[in-house]
Amino acid sequence: MLSSLICARNGVGQDSELSTLTIQQQHQQLKLLEKQRISNVAATHNMLIEDEVHGVIELPSFIEELVNHKLFQRLKSIKQLGLLSLAERPNGDHTRYEHCIGTYKSAQVQLNALRRNSNYELDLPVWCRHAVEIAALLHDIGHGPFSHNWESVCGGSFDHEHNGLMCVDEMFKEVKSKELLALRNDNNGRGLQLIKALIVGESERLSFPMMGHGYIFDIVHNSRCGLDVDKWDYLRRDNLRLQILTEEQMQFNEIFQNARISSDGQRIEYRYEDYHLIYKLFEARWGLHVAAYRLPKSLAFDVLLKKIVNRNQKRLLEVRGGSSGWDSFHDNEVLQQIASDPQAVYLSAPERWHKTQNCDHQSDDCICVKSEKPGPGVDMKPDEFYALYGDKTKKRSIIRQMTPTPIRACYKLQ
Repeated sequence: MLSSLICARNGVGQDSELSTLTIQQQHQQLKLLEKQRISNVAATHNMLIEDEVHGVIELPSFIEELVNHKLFQRLKSIKQLGLLSLAERPNGDHTRYEHCIGTYKSAQVQLNALRRNSNYELDLPVWCRHAVEIAALLHDIGHGPFSHNWESVCGGSFDHEHNGLMCVDEMFKEVKSKELLALRNDNNGRGLQLIKALIVGESERLSFPMMGHGYIFDIVHNSRCGLDVDKWDYLRRDNLRLQILTEEQMQFNEIFQNARISSDGQRIEYRYEDYHLIYKLFEARWGLHVAAYRLPKSLAFDVLLKKIVNRNQKRLLEVRGGSSGWDSFHDNEVLQQIASDPQAVYLSAPERWHKTQNCDHQSDDCICVKSEKPGPGVDMKPDEFYALYGDKTKKRSIIRQMTPTPIRACYKLQ
């Protein structure tokens, strides 16, 4: 872990310097550099977070202020994979808090890679870099209880990204750090406006032009081609917990590490020789959907939660980020609110769900799910959506899998 920390912090120059040393000398130098780094962090009182994907993540004081806000702390009580840990995968119990911290770090890595790989004259202004990093940190701040499951419970009336914009506004009303105050107040609040536009991936929300830095809209929420640091973090994080895909199946980091800024500054470009890795990323996403995110029993838990909430606690469907009580509106709170329903016990007793071939659809004790997951060749957009650079001859061909995977099952509650 020392090696990854030091290299990430000091860049390519550090790698080349260490390569001339023996392994023992490298190890000694890494230990010395790490001690110096920790000493420097201690001197500046920066917050350190131990992360299972990225190692130690260092947060400057203005980011720490956001992380310590009650609306961000709430994410510790929101499961990243919703009901999956209750239904079938107990080890998938990590939280949105962890993912958001990891996405913040991934955005830093992406920004550093773009600067390293690009021959682009315009430096990204500091306030823009802060906006990108904060958008990555807060991109899931608006998730409801059980993450995406809550959008299903609400029947499409709830969108976590747009709900998150209300949460961002609430957080910035109370900021104290000079960096955050500048984002909120300088130039008619252009920094806060940019943060919110980046979260939803809508550059048209801006009242000002980006002046050669439109590429930053490809970092957090890439609505053009779907390659963004949100996916980069959650695919690695979820698979680390669930242990579904092999290390080889997860080899797509070079997509982001080799990316560069286009000559006009409006897009991120990816190498021709990494084109097949883009498909590999979408294959990995598809594999996690089929083997975890959309397991039939997990989807059936979703159906039951929706039935119970709509039957007994419909008022919960109206809770939003700008309303009182949002900071305590999380997974356990919902389970407590619905605990009196006679079927609520099944949400904590997966062993009482029994697969059946024959299901009486009129019975309240029988739940069926019927869905399908499109192939990764559908999820990956057509070639023209990806800006590529480099040697065309190094672009490998791919065979897109388009056939959907059916997801069907019935369960009897006993």
